[in-house]
Amino acid sequence: MHIIHRSLLLMLSLSLLYLAQGCAPVIKQEQKQAAQPADLVLQARVAALIEAEDYAAAAELLESTAQLSNSPKRESLYLDAAEIWSEVGEWDKVEALLLMLKPSLLSDELVTRRRMLQAELALSRRDLDLAFDLLQPPPSSESPVSLRQRYHKIMAEFFRLTGNLLESARELVELDSLLRGSDAQLANQKVLVQTLSTMTDTALALLQPKPPGALGGWMDLVRILKRKSEDPTHFESHIEAWREDFPDHTALPELLTDYYQLQVIDQSSHVAVLLPQSGPYIKVAAAVRDGFLAAWYQQPAEKRPALRFYDSSDPEQIVALYQQAVLRGAHMIVGPLAKKAVTRLQASKNLQIPILALNQAERNTHPTPNLFQFALSPEDEAEQIAERAWLEGHSAALVLSPGDDWGNRLYRSFRKRWQSLGGTLLEHQAYAANGNDFSRPIRQLLNIDESEARKQALQRIIGVPMETEPRPRADAHFIFLAARAQKGRQLRPQLNFHHAGNLPVFATSHIYNSAADREKDKDLGHIKFVDTPWLFEENSQSKLSRDQLGKLIPDVRGHYARLYAMGIDAFNLLPHLQLMVRQTGSVLNGKTGNLYLDGFNRLHRQLAWAEMKRGVVSITGYAPRLENPTYGYQDRAARMTTPSVDGSPKGTRPLPRNEPPVPTTGR
Repeated sequence: MHIIHRSLLLMLSLSLLYLAQGCAPVIKQEQKQAAQPADLVLQARVAALIEAEDYAAAAELLESTAQLSNSPKRESLYLDAAEIWSEVGEWDKVEALLLMLKPSLLSDELVTRRRMLQAELALSRRDLDLAFDLLQPPPSSESPVSLRQRYHKIMAEFFRLTGNLLESARELVELDSLLRGSDAQLANQKVLVQTLSTMTDTALALLQPKPPGALGGWMDLVRILKRKSEDPTHFESHIEAWREDFPDHTALPELLTDYYQLQVIDQSSHVAVLLPQSGPYIKVAAAVRDGFLAAWYQQPAEKRPALRFYDSSDPEQIVALYQQAVLRGAHMIVGPLAKKAVTRLQASKNLQIPILALNQAERNTHPTPNLFQFALSPEDEAEQIAERAWLEGHSAALVLSPGDDWGNRLYRSFRKRWQSLGGTLLEHQAYAANGNDFSRPIRQLLNIDESEARKQALQRIIGVPMETEPRPRADAHFIFLAARAQKGRQLRPQLNFHHAGNLPVFATSHIYNSAADREKDKDLGHIKFVDTPWLFEENSQSKLSRDQLGKLIPDVRGHYARLYAMGIDAFNLLPHLQLMVRQTGSVLNGKTGNLYLDGFNRLHRQLAWAEMKRGVVSITGYAPRLENPTYGYQDRAARMTTPSVDGSPKGTRPLPRNEPPVPTTGR
């Protein structure tokens, strides 16, 4: 929270200094001198409240002082209060204060401050068009530094929300140049690194400016940081070479401290792996194990930890198995797979060493110390679909899902996130997961049955047969289709048959079989979906790429492909977990997605965004997340990006692509 303190105190001191020096030429010298002591006392009182993290009291003190003040001091103090409320996400209070300000009474500087707050308010409500318009024109080079800092910070968030990570990073680089020598600069540089880390190596290489300049230097540095887990022995030499290439780069030495301290688990370590060796999860366990071992073999022999495998087939014995691994000298534990087993661990009060569970239990009221939960969660995918659709400007959804437990989980997750954003769920229909004819739920979803009923009623009234074609509803913006690939190939043509071919269709990764099957996938038509980025690594020389690993393990192209990626990530996560706890918002560029922790030690994935057209998949970058993984879930920035649920209209600005499309034939 100290970064909030410093930014608020900087804004406050500049604002009160502005008042003390005179806001308008009509103020006499005697009045300016008399105003200084009171302003300094107010600044000290507000600063003390901010240091005590009593932001409400600080803002209310400024408001009460403003009520007793004359223009233009009154308007400036109201803006100070609104800026404090904005920092803690109290957007209703920000809006109320902004409505009290008459633009005709504001100086040019105060008008600009007001626009900045209005833009932040619009971003909080996901009105991207309005936010962009309010940010034009940008402050001039003669504007106060605090205004220019705020502008670049807001623009970085705007581009992040639109999915344009490169432009977001460019704004953070501009902000970096205005934060020299402060704690805020280090915090901003961490955000900058984490922003670029969510881009693929291919994108970082292709999009690097020429000559590299400051942004290009950051992109080179991030590529080095991302490769550390695969090439730890050469990390320091790569950093030294980078410093020679960019001798005047602004990256602070403290920025790399955590990366230097990040030690790959070495030979002296002992990792216990709890996977079932019998029962329904045996094939899943084999894929995860092989991915884990593939990552283990990529480490230099002297850096490989000792591995000991335990049979976790019985969830009832998982706590005893954990204790057995601890007694036998394990430093870290990976597994189990069964949700029931993870639930038992979550209820345990005595986890002495870290354990990375490969599933997620229902979220508890408090995190369990030393328990980290990593799952390929379909619910997380449904949330990302809702967020992407919202940012594309859609506000009215239809949902078609199977009537089984899996389908209901996806539907509930999508509905909860969609409605929290202010979206309208027009209709949900469930189809039989084991059926082949989906006409009835589709007709009900599209209100075709109601159209036919109206036609029949009219025919009865006029007594004449009518040749009209029943029309599907016209109020929907898109369909969220929860379906596995085989069912999707049956459902999509039937949606087209019932005149829904022009409605965008969004889906989770389950719509794609993970293997090239262009002829069959043609039946899926045009569908947008999220998926594991590892599936689409083409021509990568990394020994852990799907192409390279497939030469040794042909099954990586099969049904369990995503689980091999999960095994690789499970190994690579081990040395990063404590860094992710210490450094809120740390992102690991994993094979299953960009991975980050929430406040409950649950790992979330930012997935690749893909489009299927005529059986061919193109990757257009990563699905943007509305909660900012850079800052995590528990702090001020996460609260700042919590949208209102007032149904305010969204912008429809096309999303700029943060990466070039990567065609992947047959995928």
